[in-house]
Amino acid sequence: MPLHRLKDYYPNYRETLADGQMDSISSYSVYAQGEDKVGSAKDLLVDDSGHFRYLVIDTGPWIFGKTVLLPIGLARFDYDNTRVYVDGLTKPQVEHLPEYDSDMVVDEHYEERVRGIYQPIAQGRSSRQFLGHNYIPAEAQNDSRAGDLRQMPPLGNMASATATPADAVAGDLRRMGPIAAPTRTTTETYPSSLRHDASIYDQETGFYGLSDEDNHGLLRSYEERLAAHRSRNWVE
Repeated sequence: MPLHRLKDYYPNYRETLADGQMDSISSYSVYAQGEDKVGSAKDLLVDDSGHFRYLVIDTGPWIFGKTVLLPIGLARFDYDNTRVYVDGLTKPQVEHLPEYDSDMVVDEHYEERVRGIYQPIAQGRSSRQFLGHNYIPAEAQNDSRAGDLRQMPPLGNMASATATPADAVAGDLRRMGPIAAPTRTTTETYPSSLRHDASIYDQETGFYGLSDEDNHGLLRSYEERLAAHRSRNWVE
């Protein structure tokens, strides 16, 4: 799933969030613990569904000239003081993070590298209660798909009650199509990278899940407000 810069996805986000707390993400400073300043926020990245996924950080005070991504769930917001805290972040972690450039395409491999560096911090959020209903564990998704398949009738049962066995077989063969006819695979129709990106954010709650414990309630409301504003503009 492609990622977009906030100002590209929501060109009028400053007006929509004109309450003085997040109308300019670049006004936020980023800290590890206490007064240990890591850098400053430059932008937010959102996915196609309008959810915040990454904070773009200029790590000037720690590593001059390096810009990196921070999964949004790892950012603890202090809106009153325009600060973002990343509890547990270390300078060696930032040194090993892949650099980010606004002109690059953030692909699956890049995101995996980012998550690999932040893994110890994300694991510390495993006990969080996450906001919203869009965060579904992978096991639950598999159970759901299995349930859908179990509810589907066998192919032969689709014939009507009055059909003869020969009719049922013929119907099955018609539905199957020519044996030699090539079929498009799921991978061809939906590249694996797209399937992965579309679901990974919901599965990796330690990285992307929003929670009240990290003061994400306001961020969640901004997300919903921006999505509603964008939807109204499309309708109009």
